[in-house]
Amino acid sequence: MPLEPLATALGLTPTTAVRPPVEDPTLGVDVPGAGAARERAHRLVAVGDSLTQGFQHYAVPDTSLSWPALVAERLGTPLARPVDRGPGGYPLNLERLARRVLGRPLLPGLVDGLRYVLEVQRAYEVDPGPPGGPPSEALGVWGWDLRDHLSRTADTERARIRSSRLNPLVDTANARAAVAVLDGSRAADGHALTTLEAARDLGREGVETLCVWLGANNALRSVVSLDVVPSGPRFREVGVKDRYTVWTLPHFRAELADLAAAVRAVDADRVLWGTVPHVTIPPITRGLGGALPECPRYFRWYARPWASERSFDPARDEHLTGFEAWAVDLAIDGYNRALLELVETERRRGRDWRVVDCAALLDRLAVRRNDELGARPPEFPPLPLPPALAGLDTRFPVTDEGGRLLSGGIIGLDGLHPTACGYGLVAQEFATVMAGAGVRFANGPAIDFAALRRRDTFVSAPPPGTGRALRYLDRLDRLDRSIRPARRNRPATGP
Repeated sequence: MPLEPLATALGLTPTTAVRPPVEDPTLGVDVPGAGAARERAHRLVAVGDSLTQGFQHYAVPDTSLSWPALVAERLGTPLARPVDRGPGGYPLNLERLARRVLGRPLLPGLVDGLRYVLEVQRAYEVDPGPPGGPPSEALGVWGWDLRDHLSRTADTERARIRSSRLNPLVDTANARAAVAVLDGSRAADGHALTTLEAARDLGREGVETLCVWLGANNALRSVVSLDVVPSGPRFREVGVKDRYTVWTLPHFRAELADLAAAVRAVDADRVLWGTVPHVTIPPITRGLGGALPECPRYFRWYARPWASERSFDPARDEHLTGFEAWAVDLAIDGYNRALLELVETERRRGRDWRVVDCAALLDRLAVRRNDELGARPPEFPPLPLPPALAGLDTRFPVTDEGGRLLSGGIIGLDGLHPTACGYGLVAQEFATVMAGAGVRFANGPAIDFAALRRRDTFVSAPPPGTGRALRYLDRLDRLDRSIRPARRNRPATGP
């Protein structure tokens, strides 16, 4: 589909311009009294999605490696966070699976991998237990968009678990993760709270810094399902809105207004808002076919991460066109403009709200888009990595049979979420803005990347043979194509 109809459907104006990075977190608007340092009962509270919960390799294996926990380490105050649950974290830890399957003879590896999957399956069949527990300051739930944070609670997710009649590994993973995060967030009468209500409840004792990083899941399904479905009139209805993959700009603005109202109700000295990253950059999709002539920052096609130039067939394979990827990015640019307008407005009203431009961080790190296509915008010069992370990049993590990392290392095996090292880069962005706002760091605001790399089990000791696994997946996909009809009616000669 050409760009113009997609842009119109999403409420956008087509353009080849990029959104310039935010150089000043205050957007040039002074707030009297902002920057006065004081330590409150809750030094850091974070509301977000998988990127805040610490999702890695398609699981939440260790929330101590989430970016809020890494920032809290620098603050010198441990972050109250949910207990890690499940063998390797919910839903399925691909790093653990890779270590059991890869680098071994085929049959024993497959058998051991199946045993691990069954172990995870059994964990999902266990009842979550009675409600309660300590409240968490880490209020990130993977898979949730803006509306979910305004509507869903531990009790709504317990009901989803009880009503499930399908495979619990697939059907209840998100609900169980939400229960783990939110079960301790309850009113005095036991009533379950949403994440923003939980933050407001913590605010009764005082919140020093509230971080809100949301919006990616309002566009993420486009690259997961390889389909662009603009949001419709039922975008506010949980259980219905999942049919949409990209929120139109008017609908996103409406959701952001509701979210902002809930954030205003939190007694926090400052609020940091993370910008929405472009979901077309992580290697969950693989750009193919060279540059799109109409906008050379994009490839002509975006297919599964194991697709290759030799094997990809645009007439038969699931994919996004370059125009669709461009439209998704334009939508996210619109989301971020709305976010910047919100922060500027609230600063003019006297609230110390600031911007953390996480989107610009990923834009600068986008190796394939910027360097392979040779279309790096001047607004996004290369980002020098800390010396301890030298050699890592945002391509899909490929290892040889000896376990040597040939590419990647910033994004994990699910192709979407950062490794621990990647989360360190995010943590540094938030810590830097907090330090500029006058926050005191007992251990200094600089992340110890050398220590973090040692803690990152994937980067410090990569599982062998992920490159071979990708080639096998490509072959299986080609075999599947040979026995099924074309999945999507795509033109074979152009986007």
